[in-house]
Amino acid sequence: MELFLGQDEQHDIVRVELDDNRVIKSLSGYTLITPEQSYDNHWYLSNHSWGGDYEVNGITYKRGMKLAKDFTPYYMDDKTKEVIEGDDFYENEGLYCEECGTFHDSDQYSDISYIITEQSEVLCKTCAKADDLIVEVIDSADIFNSKDIIGMDAPDDFEELETLFCDSTGWGNDNEPALTREQACSATQDLLDIHGALYSAITGMGQFQVYVTLYKKA
Repeated sequence: MELFLGQDEQHDIVRVELDDNRVIKSLSGYTLITPEQSYDNHWYLSNHSWGGDYEVNGITYKRGMKLAKDFTPYYMDDKTKEVIEGDDFYENEGLYCEECGTFHDSDQYSDISYIITEQSEVLCKTCAKADDLIVEVIDSADIFNSKDIIGMDAPDDFEELETLFCDSTGWGNDNEPALTREQACSATQDLLDIHGALYSAITGMGQFQVYVTLYKKA
């Protein structure tokens, strides 16, 4: 059985796992992300620590302690209590924007709200610039290094040439609407032969396909 002990002195949420005799088997700490802190204006509970002892309302809880049947969780404010006891949150791991600190759910699979730069920095798409993410294409295979700029403003000083609808699974066939890897490389090479060095970015994404837009310097 799992239950919440409430909030510790750092305002983090503490959860314990109990055995059949209500003895604590494990403890873990969570950060409560408010709607103002999250990318989609929802509450999130994000795990940040496991094991160790946690102090809640002046009491240090540790493995082996037994909780009374009438134990009451401790919360520092009514809103936190309402959110946790009402199960009004998503529980997930996340990433934080290096620029503004916004929390992003890392399990997003479409219309992703953040990007990861070549320097491994996490940025909101509202904080990042498409110009910083666009990838130079010298060889046709370079399009497979394209970065996601979905929902961002078009990169400055670049002219759009063509958008390729590509299979992203590696299992596509030549007769399907989405281009296979070989077909995408061929189409890119045709443009390279005409324009020389190009630039690319992912401008659309589905479950099994992506849209890769090719640009040249304006």
